[in-house]
Amino acid sequence: MKKLKLNKLLLILLLFSLNVTAQKLDRKAFYEYSENIEFRIFGLTKQRMIDRGNGYYANNIVAKKGRRFITIVFEFRNNSSKSQEIDFDKIYIRDTNGELHKIDFVVMSMKLTARTNKLQQKLKAKKKRKIVAQFRPSFDKDELIDELVIGERIIRLNYN
Repeated sequence: MKKLKLNKLLLILLLFSLNVTAQKLDRKAFYEYSENIEFRIFGLTKQRMIDRGNGYYANNIVAKKGRRFITIVFEFRNNSSKSQEIDFDKIYIRDTNGELHKIDFVVMSMKLTARTNKLQQKLKAKKKRKIVAQFRPSFDKDELIDELVIGERIIRLNYN
């Protein structure tokens, strides 16, 4: 029960942080994750500070001056008749220098899970779910995030 409350609180803090800037992504554009799963970017924020830890111990990680951590709210949709796995170990953001930034933390909204590996999430057949992912290391605060790398594929993000 404590873990569920902590996950909900963390999700709220991630989505509504006061120290956030946002980019205007096309929220209607869908991208292919795999043959059976598609996703869209529901939100992208830049934060100077992120939190790690549990209810008793919190570790605040602060980006250097002029740098920001990226948080993306994905909405995944399973178009198949079977459960599918989303592997966040294979999703990266590429910066302007060509460096890949990996996902450091994942929270699936409104779902309590006992999985030991949080970077793999199951999505039931014909369902959609929002999943929040934070990337590390930090980016230059003015950098436009426009490329995701999933496995060997490069996905260009659409902006309004």
